[in-house]
Amino acid sequence: TFHIYDCNTYTKDFMCSEGIMLNAPEACPSDPYTLSRKEPQHSYVTPPTFDKLKQFIDLDRQVLRFSAVWDDRNNMFGEMRPYTLHFYRVDDTVEVREQRQPNDGHDPFPVLIGRKKIPKSRSKYSQ
Repeated sequence: TFHIYDCNTYTKDFMCSEGIMLNAPEACPSDPYTLSRKEPQHSYVTPPTFDKLKQFIDLDRQVLRFSAVWDDRNNMFGEMRPYTLHFYRVDDTVEVREQRQPNDGHDPFPVLIGRKKIPKSRSKYSQ
């Protein structure tokens, strides 16, 4: 709805000449939207205390090394294959490398999983 609170002098003269009496001018009503825009925006998000630069400085070149075995002996021609799992603390990535033996009969592909982030919960990503 519109609320007319004032008009210019030409409009006042025209309305008087037509015999229409106008109300006294009122103050311009405040606009709630404009008032809300003038107020500062409330920020409810606390700034993070996690600092990537500090993590990099503190944890650079710190690698956790685990020994693992892929036991595939239940399948035909299966065998136990040793692997090394590297966990890089600086960026929480994982790499799985095969421990190669000379003349083991396998192609030289030493990296099973390249350095990457691995999801913590597999149920979110399985179909």
